[in-house]
Amino acid sequence: MKFHRTSAAALVALAVSGVSFLTTTASDAQDAKVLRAPVNSALSLPLGQGLDLVQSAEPLGKSRFRMRALNRSTNVNLPELGDGSSYTGLYGLGYGFSDRLDVSLMVPFFLDSAGGISKYGTSDPVLGFKLASSGVIPSGFYRAFQLLLGLPLGYKGEHEIDKTGGVRPFSNEALDTGLNFLMDLHFNSTSLFFNGGLYRSGNPDVVSQLVYGIGAEFWRRSRWASLNIEYQSRVALADQSRAVGVMKIGTRLQLFRGFELELGREFGFHDHPTKSTTTFGVRTHGYLTGRRRLESRTVLYQPVPKPKRVYEPDKVLRIAVLDFGGFEEYDAGTRLVNKIKSRLEPHDSLEVVDLADFKGIPKRGMLTPMEASDLARKLGVDVVVSGTVSDYEIDRFAGLKVPFVFEVPETEIKVSLRYRVMWFSSQAKSEMESLIEEISGQGLLRKRVRLLPGDQRDITVSRTALEIEKVHELALDDVVGNFLDSMSAQFSWIPPDFDL
Repeated sequence: MKFHRTSAAALVALAVSGVSFLTTTASDAQDAKVLRAPVNSALSLPLGQGLDLVQSAEPLGKSRFRMRALNRSTNVNLPELGDGSSYTGLYGLGYGFSDRLDVSLMVPFFLDSAGGISKYGTSDPVLGFKLASSGVIPSGFYRAFQLLLGLPLGYKGEHEIDKTGGVRPFSNEALDTGLNFLMDLHFNSTSLFFNGGLYRSGNPDVVSQLVYGIGAEFWRRSRWASLNIEYQSRVALADQSRAVGVMKIGTRLQLFRGFELELGREFGFHDHPTKSTTTFGVRTHGYLTGRRRLESRTVLYQPVPKPKRVYEPDKVLRIAVLDFGGFEEYDAGTRLVNKIKSRLEPHDSLEVVDLADFKGIPKRGMLTPMEASDLARKLGVDVVVSGTVSDYEIDRFAGLKVPFVFEVPETEIKVSLRYRVMWFSSQAKSEMESLIEEISGQGLLRKRVRLLPGDQRDITVSRTALEIEKVHELALDDVVGNFLDSMSAQFSWIPPDFDL
């Protein structure tokens, strides 16, 4: 019997979650001083993308939202009161204010009990702002900066349990802040998350901390289930150094469209107040504008397909393409024109005029609108393309190199083209549409890593003349592809085959 990959992921996820709950044991006696130490409230639950401890740099996207409710429950043992329990509920909303900016608000709820007495109330809410370097979703790489503000609005009342020292403070009674740098790497079946930041508090009892974390999520794009593992370390440098480590293993199960169940187990190290904690919660995805609705993540972030353009030409257009000026030593302009002609030649609706058959006309460089109009009347063409190669940069040693240690041989060529397209839509060549743009192309050649290379640059070892010529061709092909794609987006007479 064959199982689908996503079904296998769901079975593994259920197994991991089952093992994590079966291994739950009664808590050991905690150090009451560590348990009662205030914690920076800005250390909050990720309300956009991310896991439970480790944040994600990927933005939610404009008008998309995520609501989360995560519960942590652990047994505690206090010297004055004996066995008890500590429950934490984290509830919040993340919203994509723009393609790159996320805004979030989280409100924690605490419930502590021991020796038959209890205390409950809200803790300090956390307001968050995250600015990503890219708003393109999905993508393989993201970077972001995040600001978290813990507002001193938590419950400050005194109860019977507080007379013995309590379990933990509900409010730090001061503004807490956290500034993070986030980075993500996304592959087909695995996503990696990296965090690093500084957390400070206006409460002198809350020490400043350097916090970093790393996490991985497997089968994130599955419609059924995913697995995740993460580790967060908090290092405080005060009068006495402290270190807190937390590792978590969890799973997410999609129960129905846009609604996921989260199960996990946290394990504390070093000065963490609890040895292990059970976590469970729900997470939703959806839209808050337009037709408000929940939606599966696999559907929510699918790329929007480009509308298919109908191409039904009613006549043959004659095109004059002048040799692009600049960098004649590489014959760049002529080579670009030849590549454009070869790409347009298979289309019967376009006829590229050979300017070599005519005399007394300009054949190279950028034309002014008046010159292009005059050329169109003389040759009876509908479109005139002219321009110049504005940059032709060659870096034969672009790769990373550490002298005498290793070298990553790379050759990179960048070519830029500034061009003008004049389309004369009337017989008298008096009505026209114009496009002026500058585009770039890149050619790159990578070779295997060299260990213990010589200090001098030896161009005969890692790159042959044929390979260098291939990089030139790749760069020019990239320029032509970008040129035709730009033309296809602007003019209806260009076939949609060139849309990237």
